[in-house]
Amino acid sequence: MVMNNLRISGLTRKLRLKFARALALSNAGTQSQWLLIQINRFIRQQEAMHGDLLLALTAEDQWLVEVVASSAAEAPQIVEKTGFEAETVAELLADLVDRGVLEIRRQGGKTDQARGARRPLYFVTEKYQTITT
Repeated sequence: MVMNNLRISGLTRKLRLKFARALALSNAGTQSQWLLIQINRFIRQQEAMHGDLLLALTAEDQWLVEVVASSAAEAPQIVEKTGFEAETVAELLADLVDRGVLEIRRQGGKTDQARGARRPLYFVTEKYQTITT
């Protein structure tokens, strides 16, 4: 198994030394091995609670998806209806599109595209709708 070198940053020198000593006394392997085991364990626990983590939604995600599903398809509308800042909405939209919860469809035809008037509209994907219904 190929393992990257993982490291916890932000620990004080004393705490880092104690952690290294605790790992040595517990025969838990290297810090990287221990972190990888803990990360995988945490992921399994969350998957048991929420199912597919890429389709599970945080409260903010859920609110944004509900707003999109209720007809707000343009980013400015979504900002207005959610009350979130434009930057936050842009990040959430990008994440939800990447995860397959939302999709982008362009409004307008070739003439609109030629003059730069095509706008991205957001919709809840059929895949996500069938999972939640």
